[in-house]
Amino acid sequence: MSRKSKSDRRSRVPSVALVTFVVCVLVVAWVAYQLSSRFYMDDLQLRGQATLSVQSAGLEKYLDKYRLLPPLLARRSDIVRILADDEHERGQNVARVIAGMSGAQEVWFQKPDGEIVASNLTAAASMAERGMSSYADALKAAKQGRLGRQLVLSRGGRPASYVFITAVRQNNRDYGFIAVRVSLEEVEQSWALSKDLLVAVDQNGIVVATNQPSWHGERLFAEQTSRRDRPAGVQNGVIEQRWTDLDFQVVRLSPPFNKSSFQMIEQNLPVLNWKVVLFADTSQVRQQSVWAALVALLLCVVSGGLLWMAGERRRRLLERIQRDKLYAERLELRVHERTRELSNMNALLAQEVKERKSAEKGLQQAQAGLVQSAKLATLGEMSAAISHEFNQPLGAIRTHSENAQVLIESGKPERALKSLGKIVAMVERMAAISQILKGFTRKASRDVVPVKVAAVIGEILMLTGPRCKQMGVLPEVIQEDKSVEVIGGQVRLGQVLMNLMSNSLDALQNQDNPCIRISVTRAEQQVTIRFEDNGPGIAEDVAASVFDPFFTTKDVGEGLGLGLSIAYKIIEDLGGQLHYERSQMGGAGFVITLSEASQASGVFEEDGS
Repeated sequence: MSRKSKSDRRSRVPSVALVTFVVCVLVVAWVAYQLSSRFYMDDLQLRGQATLSVQSAGLEKYLDKYRLLPPLLARRSDIVRILADDEHERGQNVARVIAGMSGAQEVWFQKPDGEIVASNLTAAASMAERGMSSYADALKAAKQGRLGRQLVLSRGGRPASYVFITAVRQNNRDYGFIAVRVSLEEVEQSWALSKDLLVAVDQNGIVVATNQPSWHGERLFAEQTSRRDRPAGVQNGVIEQRWTDLDFQVVRLSPPFNKSSFQMIEQNLPVLNWKVVLFADTSQVRQQSVWAALVALLLCVVSGGLLWMAGERRRRLLERIQRDKLYAERLELRVHERTRELSNMNALLAQEVKERKSAEKGLQQAQAGLVQSAKLATLGEMSAAISHEFNQPLGAIRTHSENAQVLIESGKPERALKSLGKIVAMVERMAAISQILKGFTRKASRDVVPVKVAAVIGEILMLTGPRCKQMGVLPEVIQEDKSVEVIGGQVRLGQVLMNLMSNSLDALQNQDNPCIRISVTRAEQQVTIRFEDNGPGIAEDVAASVFDPFFTTKDVGEGLGLGLSIAYKIIEDLGGQLHYERSQMGGAGFVITLSEASQASGVFEEDGS
């Protein structure tokens, strides 16, 4: 029973938390809506007051510009004469000039008895011709010696006018009055540039100027009558309803502006006893407030989601910690077992490494033996020619010795000395060949020393000379500077050149007019040794494999395929390159590139060289 109650409580906790979270989110959204509404209404009022101040000042300055015009004109003597002598035509001309220069709608001259002397407008268009009742208050003030001023409402929804009248006196005699009528249409045109709705109302609440033509002559506030009781086409007022929202005056206007509410901002004009009212549309305020509430709502949802994820992550972390404790115990047991297994494996690996090192050492010894065997095999191939090279001098030595003995016995020592000199020269040649063979057969040192290319080529030509004679091959050596030295070794470089020379001779065995060309060039501190022959060459499909171990193009039993592989490895150890290319002579071509000895610093020395 206790377990069931605990599970019920656990299931109710998420539900209560969710309801609480939803309530908090709604409260935050409502507060955000209220705060943003007040902020945007404040901003709307601030911008509306700035606009209202500018437009109200424009209205006052516009009317104030014409306020001083009648008193100034009343002092002119020509206007006095027009009124005194009833000069109708002259008065019309003067009135037209004044109206044209000042921008007034109408200028007229009037006698004290009310007779109109002249006007710039025709009788049909002139307001003065329609009677003094429309401007009686202004005329009354002018008769009292003050500046008469009066608002005149127009008919048919047209803009209202404002009349200024002053008396024309001279030498304490009244000649009549001069009146200036100004239309408020220019003010309404400047108001039309504003996106807000503007109205100017008089002390009776009647609209006298506005940027909405349909409001001309309407009342600011609608009368308390239902729309059904109003005549067709009558609005009955600009404002239908007014209330206070967040300490701001909010109104609902008459159609077609009744779809949205407007903030009403007022400013009094004490001089005119008017009031200018601005209506700012609050639809954008509501929209921005809704967006602010939605943003607050989304932030709350995101924050709640993050908190929920953090809680879930913490819960899972605690569960994982508990599982890890169980796994740790099991893992510890497995670690002990694996440690024993790894110890055994390490012992086996150590034994295998020892065996591999031993095998690698044996492989190196075998490779060195193969290199030495390759050299001895080369000497074996040349043994017949070298034996012939040694037998021929030995026979000549024997002949010259016998001749010298006979000449000495015959008492001809001078001729005997010549024979002995020839014997000495042949012995020296045999000693040189023997010395080259001795150096070629011993194992090469790993040291790198400068060596003259011409000397190495000369030794190789001397060793292969007997075989070249037998085959009828006359090697061609092209080397302008025979003092060129490369970074290498006398024995190792000689082994490479001997291998290339032997391969060329093997390829030329059945060739007509066999020819071998050895060229040495130097460029950019690099020395290039090029071996070329006019043999059959190497097929293109196998040319890329000529330096692979045990690859050979010779018949079975004629070669192991290690010569070029060993030569490639030796040149690589010397820091150079060896590659194959098709010879310009039609056969095979091998190119050796080594660094010139001038790049090396210090003194090099090779053991036994």
